[in-house]
This record gives sequence, structure tokens and C-alpha cells, in this order.
Amino acid sequence: MTKPDAGLDSPGARLLQAQGIESSAFTRFMGTRLRAFSPGRVEAELDLRPELTQHHGQAHGGVIGYLADTVSAWAAASTGIDVVMSEYKLNFLAAAHGEVLWARGEVLKAGRRQVIVRSDVYATHEGQETHVATALATIAAVNGRREEETNAGQ
Repeated sequence: MTKPDAGLDSPGARLLQAQGIESSAFTRFMGTRLRAFSPGRVEAELDLRPELTQHHGQAHGGVIGYLADTVSAWAAASTGIDVVMSEYKLNFLAAAHGEVLWARGEVLKAGRRQVIVRSDVYATHEGQETHVATALATIAAVNGRREEETNAGQ
């Protein structure tokens, strides 16, 4: 059974779509799409266009880092906290060849001042998925809980 606050048509997903994608020129330029949403867990994807690859034809490391950074911040924000990336460590596991890159960010621990998130990035090539990178991120809370959630119980 799906939670009412989960799914691509949930209020949280619509807010993320508006704030994270539609209001970000860079995210729109990258062609990032929300793939799955639930509080504390977000997936996003993008088409691996030729201009996002490096000289060996695989995804540029900066593109992989962008996707890991993005899903980490979105997963943290999905818990109702206004956030900004504090730091992340990225491990490259395999070359990222394929048609689509996608990533999943999942909150490991959410505190008042910071959220710890793990993200994994995958490349899909001819229907086969390869785990190409993993990251561990510390996300800093900017202003605590968003107002609409703070006032929800009033």
C-alpha cells in the first residue's frame, strides 16, 4: 500500500518539482526528472546526452556528482526541512555508459541541524543497470522545518 504522502503526485513531490526542478535553470538544463518520491527517499534521472560525457564516452564525473548531490539534498528536503549541502564524499565504482543515469537518495538520520544521506547512482545501458557511484552526504538545515509543516497542527 502506498503512503498518501508518497508518489509522484503527492504534495511533497509537487513541491519538490516546483522548487527543485522548475525554479532551477541548471536542473532544467540537465534534464533532471523526478522518478520516485517518498519522505526521506527520492529518485531522479536524466538522459545521458553526448554533451554530458567525457572523452571516453562515459558520463562525466561532474554529472555523476551533480546527480548524487541533487538526490541527497532532495531526500533531506523531503523530510520537511529547508536544506543546503554541507559536504559529500563520492566514490566512483564503475564507468557510467548508457542511455540514462539515475540516482536514489535515502535519509539515514535526520536531526534538527543536519541530515545524513546516502545516495547511489546507476547507469542504464540496453536495459542493464550498473551501480556507478555511491555518496555519503551531510546536509545542513537552513531554517528548520518549513512553515507550512510547522503550522499544520494549528
